[in-house]
This record gives sequence, C-alpha cells and structure tokens, in this order.
Amino acid sequence: MEQQKLVQSGERPTSLTVDIDGSLLPFDKFRKAQEELANILHEVDQNLGEKKRPSVNWVVSSVTSGSVHLTIQGIATERVAMAEIAEVVTTVEKGIATLEEYPQRPPFFSDRALESAKCLASLIGKDISTIQVGANSKRVNLTQHLVANVDELIGARYKSFGSVEGVLNAIDLSQKPLFRIYDLLTGKGVKCHFMPGLIDKIKDALGKRVSVYGLIRSREDGQKVSVEVEDMEVFPNETELPSIKDIIGILGGKD
Repeated sequence: MEQQKLVQSGERPTSLTVDIDGSLLPFDKFRKAQEELANILHEVDQNLGEKKRPSVNWVVSSVTSGSVHLTIQGIATERVAMAEIAEVVTTVEKGIATLEEYPQRPPFFSDRALESAKCLASLIGKDISTIQVGANSKRVNLTQHLVANVDELIGARYKSFGSVEGVLNAIDLSQKPLFRIYDLLTGKGVKCHFMPGLIDKIKDALGKRVSVYGLIRSREDGQKVSVEVEDMEVFPNETELPSIKDIIGILGGKD
C-alpha cells in the first residue's frame, strides 16, 4: 500500500528491493545477495556524490518470507537529502536494467559495481530460480544476459605472456589453486593460477614481493586480471640484502 501511494504521489523512491524466489534459499546466498546489493548502492553513491557530501546510510527496512523480499532503505540526514538518496536508487535501478539488455557501462557504475551486479545475477541456479531488483512496483529480472554483458565490459579479453610483480597474499586451494599478488603502488590484486607442484614455493613466499611469469589476461583498459603462472621469482627481504660493506668486500674494495 505504501509503495502504491509513493508511485501515485510522484515521489521518487529512496529504497531498493531484491526479490528472490526458489525452492530453498541457503543463508550464505541470502547474505551474499544483501552484500552485493549494498556494494552496488555504495559504489554508485560514491561516484554520484563526488566526495561533496557524506555517503548515504543504508539500512535493511524490510524482509518478508515466502519468496524473500529484501528492501534496503536510504536514511536522510541534515547533509544528505531525500532527493540525493532517490537519485542513487534510480541510477542503480536504471543501471541494472541497462546491464540486463546491453554490454554498456551505466553512468556512475564502477568496475566493482559491475562485478557486484554480476555476482548477484550469478546466484541464480539450483536453489534460486529468479532474482528481481527494483524500486516501487518496477522490477528488473536478472538473467545470464547480465553476467555475459558484464564479462564483455570488464572481462579479461586480452592475452599476452609477461611478468607481474607484487606482494604475494591470499592463497586459495578451495577450487583451482590460486593466490593473489598486490601491486605496491596501486594496491590492486591479480589472481595467479598455479600448478600444485609450486605450492611449497608459494607458501614460503607468502607476504614477500615476487615476480610471476606466464600467460596474462588483461582488460581493455590494461588492468591485469589473472596470470597462469609458469615461473616465479621471490625477491629477498631488505634484511637479506647485502650491506654496503658486504658489497665493497665482494668487489674487492678496502675499508
């Protein structure tokens, strides 16, 4: 009833709802849906606000059972007006609709927002038959079209052999073995897939600066996404580097 009044009055929505339907909704998927929707709202809010105002505070305002309906509401404050919240909600709603139809980046959607939209759509499967997102009475039905469109936008479409340097972190053996290295300047991570035979060398290099060589997959903007690791060099820590005195000794100099 409240939603109908809102539409009839011409007011812009300040909340976004995700409808999830299926035979069974595992808790981890419900939590994942909430996290990804919140990520999209946060990313678009940050880009719209351009650091000229505080971020919108989002709260879960409603959860109903049956087919699960999760509503996230923006809270107005002295420095964040209702109209600004409505702009975020409308931008997200239109952006998701665009991604469902075309491989086109919606306004104010960062790569992270695109990834979250893809993750949300990817939850559809054995347990979940449909996911819809929208405000008021409008809903966008998420499908694999959205997943494919995001992949086309930011997927790793370019391949080349080369090296990537960074700090080795986050080893993951749950599926295909991988670790991540993080660039010291940008902080951006690159997935590194490796053969099981390298596991001991990789564990010993955890937390160290390394250079990995192999097939690199990159996005259109040049951002490296992943590496099929063929070889890895581990750089020594500063404490392991020779001192000036040691270098002079190696070169045959005198004190």
